[in-house]
Order: sequence, then structure tokens, then C-alpha cells
Amino acid sequence: MDYHDWCICVLAAGQGKRMKSSQPKVVLPVLGRPLINYLLKLEIPNFGGKRLAVVSPFSYDQIQSIVDPAIQLVVQEEPLGTAHAVNSILPHLDSEIQKILVIYADMPLLKADTLHQFMTFFEKNRAPVALLSTKSEFPDGFGRIKRDFQGTPLKIVEEKDCSVEEKKIPEINLGIYAFQRNEIGIVLQSIQRNNAQGEYYLTDVLEVARNLNYKTLVYTVPWDTQFINVNSSDDLATVIGLFRRTKINQLFESGVKIVDPESVYVDWDVKCEKDVWLYPGTVIEGQSKIKENTKIGPYTHLVQSQVGRDCRIEYSVIEDSIVEDEVVIGPFSHIRMNSLIKKNARIGNFVEVKKSEIGEGTKALHHSYLGDAQLGKKVNIGAGTITCNFDGYKKHPTIIHDQVFIGSNNSLVAPVTIGKGAYTAAGSTITRDVPSQALGVGRARQVNIDKWTEKKKNRS
Repeated sequence: MDYHDWCICVLAAGQGKRMKSSQPKVVLPVLGRPLINYLLKLEIPNFGGKRLAVVSPFSYDQIQSIVDPAIQLVVQEEPLGTAHAVNSILPHLDSEIQKILVIYADMPLLKADTLHQFMTFFEKNRAPVALLSTKSEFPDGFGRIKRDFQGTPLKIVEEKDCSVEEKKIPEINLGIYAFQRNEIGIVLQSIQRNNAQGEYYLTDVLEVARNLNYKTLVYTVPWDTQFINVNSSDDLATVIGLFRRTKINQLFESGVKIVDPESVYVDWDVKCEKDVWLYPGTVIEGQSKIKENTKIGPYTHLVQSQVGRDCRIEYSVIEDSIVEDEVVIGPFSHIRMNSLIKKNARIGNFVEVKKSEIGEGTKALHHSYLGDAQLGKKVNIGAGTITCNFDGYKKHPTIIHDQVFIGSNNSLVAPVTIGKGAYTAAGSTITRDVPSQALGVGRARQVNIDKWTEKKKNRS
């Protein structure tokens, strides 16, 4: 069955006051992906229609910056309720769109198969209005589906309006609707805002459609955690936990080895190949990619980075960088901002690398800072080496060619170039280029003062 004449409408204009955040709740991150994008990116089988989201004027810029440009954003200029939000999309639909699926943006766990089944049910029955319901032992917080003695759905009663008997009804409205375009326009225009909030409620659609003699249907499915709404920080933590467990299971299925799953955090869009080992305290964020046989952790943080095969990274932070095959990093290293660590390089204790290229087989093992630098192959960086790249106004490059030996406790004052095979003496401050095969010495000559300690004692 082809769903090219469908529109998926994600309602994202709510203020989310219970979240108590300065940001719209739909942009809050859930395993590195904005909450709203889980629904906007759902891959529903055979769906070829339109996707759009209804947003408020205040959240438009933030949401526009995080969603796919192909997603159309419709602004609900006034916060007049959910029915008004759905009505606001109708002028934006192309003529071929005849069916509308409405879902709330705060249900990121919703599964594509569930929506596909609901849409198929709607296609087969061809009712103007249908909604999705479930039965729960704990229906608190949801509107109840009220039926007559024959089981015909009559209306949705919001919990705050439920009588004592109505609160006992186990069937709840999940907030997922399907509409025929032509009829829903008439239904929405007939909804009144006779309520304390003065808003047009989409939950009135069932009763109003019946009063207009339109056929209405309720598709009931078993309760599942996919129907959890994110309304509070507690809900957000619950949903993050469920996504996290799902992601961990996916990694297990792909052959990743995780020593302590409860202490490992991996974002949704991270890719790991088989036989990657993740040790306790590991956090991997963004769209990071890790190739096979690499060991990450313990206590390592990767952000938006790529790591090659057969690497070992422990107690370190890597941000926005690329690490090639057979690299060893750590403990306590920091790789920052567009750095490239080439094959078989080693970055050791308390070494920081920023916006630099570290050549194949190069070693920087102890207490060094390499910023805005380009290092060739098989360079040795002595302990305590610093590239002095900032003059107070702008950054300058340090270029170190192949097979250079930088002595311990060196300050390389950029811009400066060290030629192939050159050496620099320990304790040097290098302010000029060092030619290939030369020794650069930039320190005061040592002077020994004989019998100095005796003279010092006599003075005291």
C-alpha cells in the first residue's frame, strides 16, 4: 500500500511549562538528537507524502535550525489550542494530500510499525476520523475514551473533567489521529472553545464528528512504553533511559563488547563496528564512528569524532577530530577541534592537541601542548614541549617535518618551521626556523660559580 497522499503533522507548538526550561522541550537532546527529530525521521514503510511540524513563533528559529530543510514548519501565530494548530496546516497542503496523520512531538519513542498499522487500518476503513487508543492499568494523566453500551466511541473526556466513574475507564486516548482532509476541515471549524483555557481542543474531534454524522473509529493497541509523553524532567530522564537501553542492545547485536552497560552512554547516531570494546565510564556523542577492534575507555569521552581500527584510547577526551588506525591515546590526553592523528601515532599523559595534524608514527608522550601545528612522520616530542601559537592577536602555525627530535622542555614560538631530521636541544626556546639535519639550541650557556655555597653562608 502506497502512502504518497498522506501528510504527517507533528504538533510542536506547546510551551512545555512543566519542563521548566528556557528552551522548547522539543529541541532538548535525547541521546544527541533533538527530541522532535525522532518523529520527523521515522521511516514508515511506503510513506512518500509530506512531513511538517506546527511550531510557535517563539520556537520557530530554534526548531528550524535543527530539523531537515525538507520539513515544512507552519507557525501557529496564536496559542489557541491543538485543534487550531491542526487547522492551521490545511492551507499549506498540496492538492494531492488527502489524509493527515497527527502526532505530538513529545512522543519520541513512537515506533514506525505502530503508525504504519494505524494508517493501514485507516485506509481500509475510510472513516473521516480515527484515533489510537490503548488500555492501561494506570491511566492517570490521559484522557479517557467514553463508549456507549454497544461499545461505540462517543467522546474523549480529559482527566481533569472526568467524574469518579469516568476516571475508572481503562481505555485512554494516545493523542494520535488520522483524518480525511476534506471532512476534517468541517469538523475543526465546528469545534468550540467553551472551556476554562479558551482553546480549541483536538480531543473534541471525536464528539463533534459524531454530531456531524461522520463515521469515527478507534484503533486500540496494547499499552507500550512507546506511548510515554515527555512533559517533565522526570519523563525526559525516563525516555533517555529507554533509548539508551535500546541503543546498547543494538550495539550488542552488531558485535560491540560493553563491559559495564550501566556506566556507558552512547548517542543514538553513533556507529561502532564489531569487536569494538567499550569500558566503564565511556561517553560517545554526536555522529562519532569507531572501527573494529578498537578499545575505548575506561572513562573516555568522544564527541563527533572518528576513530580507526585497532586503536586504544583511555582516560581521555576527543572532540571533533579524526584518529586513524593503530593509534594509542592516553591516559589523560585531550584532542580538540579538527585535529588529525595519523596511523600508529601515540599521544600520552597530559598531552593536549588542538587543530593539529600528528603524523604517522609520531610520539608525544608526556605533558605537552601542540596547537595549530603540523607534524610529519616519526617525530618525537619531548616532555614539556609547547607550541607557542598565540601572540595575543592571532594564531600562528608550527611546522615540524619528518623524523624531527624535539628535546624536553621546549617552547616553539610560532610561526616556526623545524626541518626534516633536525634536533632541538632540551630546555630551548626556538624562535627561528631550524634547517634540516641541524641542531637548534635556544638557551643560555650554563655557568658554574665555584665555592658559591660557602660565600652564601659567610654572607648570612
